[in-house]
Amino acid sequence: MRRAAEGKLNDRIFITGHTVYPGYIVKGSKRSVMIEAGLNILGPSYLRQASEFLGSPDSLDSLFVTHGHYEHMGALPFLKRSIPGLELRAHESTGRLLENEKTLKVMNFLSDQTAQYFDDIEVKDEGVEETRIGPVEFADPLREGDAVDLGDCTCEVFSTPGHTRDHLSYFLREQGILFPGEALGNPIMEREDLNKVEFLTSFPDYVSSIEKLRSLGSSVKVIAMSHLYYYTDDDVPRFMDMALRDAHAYRDLIDSYLDMENGDIERAAATMARVEYDEKKSVYQERNAYVTNLTAQVKAVAAMRERIDN
Repeated sequence: MRRAAEGKLNDRIFITGHTVYPGYIVKGSKRSVMIEAGLNILGPSYLRQASEFLGSPDSLDSLFVTHGHYEHMGALPFLKRSIPGLELRAHESTGRLLENEKTLKVMNFLSDQTAQYFDDIEVKDEGVEETRIGPVEFADPLREGDAVDLGDCTCEVFSTPGHTRDHLSYFLREQGILFPGEALGNPIMEREDLNKVEFLTSFPDYVSSIEKLRSLGSSVKVIAMSHLYYYTDDDVPRFMDMALRDAHAYRDLIDSYLDMENGDIERAAATMARVEYDEKKSVYQERNAYVTNLTAQVKAVAAMRERIDN
C-alpha cells in the first residue's frame, strides 16, 4: 500500500515536516535519531514536532541525512543551532559541501525557489535568515557496514551511490523499515505504475544500489521514501522491481536521443526535454529542475557509452 508520508509510521517512528519533505524520527530505547532534514524553511516545523513526539527537542540525539542535496539536508544547520548537542552524521564528503561558499549560495537559491511552490509551509515567527543554510560541524562519518545501536533497534548503513556519489541508505532491520533516500528513485504522485529515475552521477552505480537494496528481500516490510510516501505490504517488492525496470527503460530512452543527435549531449538533452516534457507532457516535475537533472543524466549515459566504445 502507498501511504502519504505523514503522522505516525508506527509507535516508534513519527513523520515530521511536510509530505514532500518528510523527516522520520525514530525513538529508540537508548537513542533517538531523525533521518533526513528536508527543506530549510521546514526547520521550525521539524523542531516543534520533534519536541511534541519526544517530549523535548533535546531528546533528539542524532540526525542522519542520505545525501548532500539542499532538500535533504536543508534544515540541518537550523536544527543544529536549535539543539546544540545534536549529532550530525552522513557520508564523509557530505559535510564538506557546507564548507563551500559557492555550494551554500546555490543551496540557498534553490531553497528559496522551491519554497515558492509551498504556500502551506509556515515559518511562524522565525525569520527567513534564521533558516538559511550555512556551515555546520558533523560528527564521525557513516560508512557501509556501520550499525548504530538505538537500544531496541539498530540502524544499518548502506552505501548506495548513483543518484549522488555520497548517497547512503538506512535500514532498521528489527522493524524491517528501509530509508532509501533516492537510491530507488522517487514516487510519481500522478502515477503509481511508474518510478521517477534519479541517477545523476552514474547509471551502473545506481543500478547496483537498487540491486543491493532489493537483495534485502522479504526482510524489508516498509520503504520510507524521502519524498511523498511510504510503501507497505505487496507494494514493497513491487516498488523495488519497478525502480529497476524503469531505470533500464529510462537509460534506453536517453540512448535513443543520443543516437538521434549523434552523441551530442546538449542537443540530445534539449531534444529530449522538448519531446518528453513539452510535447508528450510525460514528465511530472518543474521544468528547470527537470532540465538540470536530465542534462546530468544524459552526461552520465554518454560517459558510460564512451567507456564501452573505448
